[in-house]
Amino acid sequence: MANLLIMAADENLVFLFRHIFGEHEIRSARNTAEAIEAVKAQRPDLVILDVHGPATDDLAAMHAVREICPDQLIIVLTSYGTAQIAVEAIKQGAHDYLFKPFDIGQLRQMIAEALDVAVQRRAVGPPLPAEERHLPTGMIGTSPAMQEVYRAIGKVAPTDLTVLITGESGTGKEMVAHMLHEHSRRADKPFLALNCAAIPEPLLESELFGYERGAFTGAFHRKVGKLEVCDGGTLFLDEIGDMSPALQTKMLRVLQDGTFERIGGTQTLDVDVRILAATNRNLVELMRQGRFRDDLYYRLKVVPIHVPPLRERGEDLVLLAKHFLQRVREELGRPGLTLSHAALEVLHNYPWPGNVRELDNVISGAALTCPGVIILPEHLAITVSRGEKAAETTSQIAPPSNDQLSSLLEPVFGQFQEQFESGRPGKPFDEIEKMLIRKALVATEGNQSRAARLLGITRTTLRKRMQKHKIVVRPTVE
Repeated sequence: MANLLIMAADENLVFLFRHIFGEHEIRSARNTAEAIEAVKAQRPDLVILDVHGPATDDLAAMHAVREICPDQLIIVLTSYGTAQIAVEAIKQGAHDYLFKPFDIGQLRQMIAEALDVAVQRRAVGPPLPAEERHLPTGMIGTSPAMQEVYRAIGKVAPTDLTVLITGESGTGKEMVAHMLHEHSRRADKPFLALNCAAIPEPLLESELFGYERGAFTGAFHRKVGKLEVCDGGTLFLDEIGDMSPALQTKMLRVLQDGTFERIGGTQTLDVDVRILAATNRNLVELMRQGRFRDDLYYRLKVVPIHVPPLRERGEDLVLLAKHFLQRVREELGRPGLTLSHAALEVLHNYPWPGNVRELDNVISGAALTCPGVIILPEHLAITVSRGEKAAETTSQIAPPSNDQLSSLLEPVFGQFQEQFESGRPGKPFDEIEKMLIRKALVATEGNQSRAARLLGITRTTLRKRMQKHKIVVRPTVE
């Protein structure tokens, strides 16, 4: 049985709630002051707030309740003709809203889903506290693998040695390059980054070396390349494994004696540039294939630094998640936003093929889609088994083979055929679908997100099918 608090001046609305949700404890408040007293006396699992229009201060009740319980689940009911109040309520952290007059089935479904979230919160424990400190600068992580990276940066940054930074996509190779520059004697000089994989070869050559007027069609004036612009500073060549053999030869000359010519030019130019390069490809394999010059490889690999993938960085994931969340808090103006322990467990169980960049995107997306102040597993846009319990639940329900399905469905189909021939046709698809949905909800303990994944459909599709078949989840909150 759950504890519901409805704040409404309309006694008929309160009576309706007591009648519809008789299996739960229903408390009522006529105004903000009574609602505050009710919340202080006993924290409800769900607050239903009846809002009359934009001219009222009904939303003040939401602020007052959240001052006492920052993560309180609140549903807003509004009879106002536009979505203004509803949208404003969602922006301020309401779990959901419903326009009046409302459909009873829709109301039941919304309340059931909100109580499902309440059950999850009870199961995962209190949310992690928000970090109030300022955002750290530089790279983040204390794992042994990252400590090796820091040591390497500290040793080689003060020198002018060429560095080859390796690692999977999204691990933060460009950030390593930035730190090498910032801690070098060239820190007050330019730092430029060029992605060799993102720029076509002719354009990449002109970007690097520049060109003279008349060097090719359309060259109406002289262009200074990145090497000249970076004179005295640092040039970072990302994804250098995608550079063409012709450009590799030119870059080798820059590394050997610091000279080059602009495209279409005859004057040899001297340049003092520190070259940092990065790749997520296997350059040794590319050398075997004849696609990367051996001499350039050894010129670049004076000092190698390998950035480990996120899955090998242990508790760095928590530090990074908090860092990204703190940044999003400041950007969105939502200081109370936190990660639940269950959400962190999901993050830990995910292999992170996109590494730190993917984690950043997942946290940002979750912050935008989370209606309240606690980010739950369902707000994380990652497609993996969410925790060991979910994995165990789904693994216990192994899908039968085609032969098994055929043998199981044969008597069922026979029964439907008999009904059809006797003039009593049923709705076999509806009946089977209804049964599958009920079985999935039982198997996942009423968790609609997991039930949808089990059935291979989206959560939105599951909700529509549940409404069609009048299937209502009745969670119990202990």
